[in-house]
Amino acid sequence: MTENELREKALSLPYSPGVYFYRDAAGTVIYIGKAKILKNRVTQYFHSNRPPKTELMIRRAQSLEYVVTADEFEALVLESTLIKQYKPRYNILLKDDKGYPFIRVDRGAAYPRFEVVNRRADDGAAYYGPYGGRGVAFGVIDAVTAALALPTCSRVFPRDVGRGRPCLHAQTGRCYGPCRADADPAEYRRRFDRALLILDGRYAELLDALKDEMQAASDALAFERAAALRDRWRAVNALSEKQKVFTDLPGDVDAFGWYCGQVRCAFSVISLHGGVICRTRTEALSLSPAEFSAALPQLIRQFYAAAPDRIPDRILVTSPLDEAELTARYFSGLRGKKTVFAAPKRGVARRLLTMAEDNAHREVSRTTEASELRSLSLTELGRLCGLDGPPQVVESFDISHTAGADNVASLVRFRAGRPEKSGYRRFRIRSFSGQDDCRSMAEVVTRRYSEPEAALPDLLLADGGAAQTEAVCAALESLGKSCPVFGMVKDDRHRTRALVDRSGREIALSGSPAAFSLVASIQDEVHRFAVTYHRQRRSARLTTSALESIPGVGPARRAALLKAFGSVKAVGKADVESLSAVVPRSVAEAVYRRFRAQ
Repeated sequence: MTENELREKALSLPYSPGVYFYRDAAGTVIYIGKAKILKNRVTQYFHSNRPPKTELMIRRAQSLEYVVTADEFEALVLESTLIKQYKPRYNILLKDDKGYPFIRVDRGAAYPRFEVVNRRADDGAAYYGPYGGRGVAFGVIDAVTAALALPTCSRVFPRDVGRGRPCLHAQTGRCYGPCRADADPAEYRRRFDRALLILDGRYAELLDALKDEMQAASDALAFERAAALRDRWRAVNALSEKQKVFTDLPGDVDAFGWYCGQVRCAFSVISLHGGVICRTRTEALSLSPAEFSAALPQLIRQFYAAAPDRIPDRILVTSPLDEAELTARYFSGLRGKKTVFAAPKRGVARRLLTMAEDNAHREVSRTTEASELRSLSLTELGRLCGLDGPPQVVESFDISHTAGADNVASLVRFRAGRPEKSGYRRFRIRSFSGQDDCRSMAEVVTRRYSEPEAALPDLLLADGGAAQTEAVCAALESLGKSCPVFGMVKDDRHRTRALVDRSGREIALSGSPAAFSLVASIQDEVHRFAVTYHRQRRSARLTTSALESIPGVGPARRAALLKAFGSVKAVGKADVESLSAVVPRSVAEAVYRRFRAQ
């Protein structure tokens, strides 16, 4: 099907809820979506100014199919099932559990141990996580085994019970020593079950049990056992205090926070059980803020549908979620009890959500490369200026003077979004004296692009408004040349505000942070380069006048003095004898007196 044929098919869809999917030339499903009203939703794919990802998907699509459902909720359930089955290329797909490890525990073993695995399996074992990385998972295991003095050695139980001497950990009390011949197998199971309470975040339950046992041992005058239980209680309590505790949030609660940058977005999920953080997961996605916002409900459903046992009682979100009621109903059906969404504005729930948002923000910063930002900036700038593509070469002019004196101009070049210093140029205004920025701009543009080797850039930016832009365009036309030209307009605080064409039409930059950042950096750089050159020229003029205003010092003697002493400052510090070696003594005395008088 051509795009026009797909559009006609979309216009023929019914005004009913349902699921639609696009296939490519090979018949592979490349996108699945749901709609409350199929016709209204699908025709939106054929509007102008669609996102780049949608543009690619429509170009690849060769057929459009749909399934009508009884209501929107049924469409949501079907969409989730089909996405899980087909994993379409243009749907936002989260990473699987590989890379987000779990701690696996075989509860059926006589002596269960902790394992770090990449994914869950339907093998009857208990899985905890996922954790942010293997290092995090092993760190959790180390902390739990240390708190309950469980073994960390490679001995296999019960095979190695009674074989050889206990290791150094057992001798120093860091392990209770299940390898000893007289060790009670039930004690291993008791300690291990308590370690699982820690993984579940059930610190309070474990601390109460240890406290009761410690009191019972003390009442029975078993002071050595009571002391051991006291040490264990302290270790578990210290571990619990290291966790972020949110005791005002009962039940199972997840904070699902997100952050959108210019190039990609990220979400972070912090899971609480019994008021204690028991797991976290953070993931970055190459989506624009608009794409992320549209895909967010589907992302949240995808995140939890993969493991319904992880669906909590409450899910805290950064802002009210579209389709929250439908998604909550879907989750409640998966887990067998109610789940609700909330967007807290204050209190302990807001504090937890802020932690998740901060994690997402750091992930966006960590995974975003400078080259990606530059590429996005150029793409957005090209779009705003109506160019066919990103402007790879951008040149910019600025004028600098003081009330018309020391009138100079600068040219800077940016290639692929970065300054190209070899393309920088400086100009003295030669055709007139006084203050006329438009005339100055026309002069330097004419001089610059009259040079045989001077190729026109993809985009030319003038520091100034419509008048300066018109001057540049007229100068190019007088040379028989043309290229896209815009002025860079500043606000009352001298900050970049907008682009303007020769007719005075402004293009706001506030809606595109990436393009704004690039234009602001170009404007700042061309201004800096112009002002630096202007100051050099002014300083040279003032230096020249400081010497030539002395009777007997003309251009030749000024040059001789500067050559001999290196600078005006050095001339001013020289004594009469030294000066007399360069100029006549009467002139040397005049120079000496002038600087001493100052």
